[in-house]
Amino acid sequence: MTVALAAVQVRLDVADLDDPDAFRASMLAHGERAADATAGAEHRLFVFPENLGHFSLLAFAPASARSRATVDAAVGRFAASRPLSLLRAMIEYRTVSPKRGTLLALAPRAEPLLHATFSQIARRCAATVVAGSYLRARADGQVLNSSCTYDPRGRRVAITDKVNLVPAQEDSSPAGLGLTRGDPDAVPLVDTGWGRVATLICYDGFCEPHTRGERFAWMGQRVDAAGGDVIANPSANPWPWDSGWVHAEPGEHLLRRDQWRTEGLPATLAALQRVRYGVTAHLAGRILDQTFEGRSEILERRDGGVHVLVQAATIDESEVVVAKVALPV
Repeated sequence: MTVALAAVQVRLDVADLDDPDAFRASMLAHGERAADATAGAEHRLFVFPENLGHFSLLAFAPASARSRATVDAAVGRFAASRPLSLLRAMIEYRTVSPKRGTLLALAPRAEPLLHATFSQIARRCAATVVAGSYLRARADGQVLNSSCTYDPRGRRVAITDKVNLVPAQEDSSPAGLGLTRGDPDAVPLVDTGWGRVATLICYDGFCEPHTRGERFAWMGQRVDAAGGDVIANPSANPWPWDSGWVHAEPGEHLLRRDQWRTEGLPATLAALQRVRYGVTAHLAGRILDQTFEGRSEILERRDGGVHVLVQAATIDESEVVVAKVALPV
């Protein structure tokens, strides 16, 4: 059975966030490019990057928010424009943290847009679509970094929560978002009819932690034991790809791109027994003060090693990388 695996590398710019229609049009255009690149395939899997949903929140903000110098300032201006929503969220969820109140007040705005957009892409392109990730506010007041999967009929068939939170960015440290960890034993497998797909959001695709002492679960091993065939790895790397790894151990000299290969999905895949393919889709571009770089790729585990079937030519532009592979029914 022939399956086209597509990593949709997205360069996201502030212009894509002018309003919800601009965001939707940008994502649909990326979906159409992936459809063109996979034309003729019997089945398709499209993987979009992590954090698309995080930034889609700015599409609902006033223009004055998007003109701020930093993303934090933009979100703060957005929250200030909706003081009653912020106050209501803080009271409803019994939090005194303005940061958590802001996330709880704003995050639900993006979910209907994301669902409608990626459901449409899946349906139009007759593809299984892993829709990057977004901030998911739960009824209990917890906020998670989550990814939705849609089947070719546009139905949402899985929600995957990120387990390993990036230190000083997603965790409960002073600079972090204070997100909630997903359950490491609850990552869903989607049976597509041509194989079983699991989503490991960015850091969950790694086989070792970035820092000592943090909570870390090796998720690849769990997916392998559960019978996965393909790992979808929506990613957003906020560190320079070709510069030194910021969390390197003393005496260790690694570029971020090298660290990704020795600790990320390629290393995870090499240690597994069942999962055969990995699809990493990177976010690229600069949104206010935040820059993302990475080289999207499709990996295959065979002949005792992990092989790069195809990878993006750039680390900072939009691309669609495709590998057509054969999977048993």
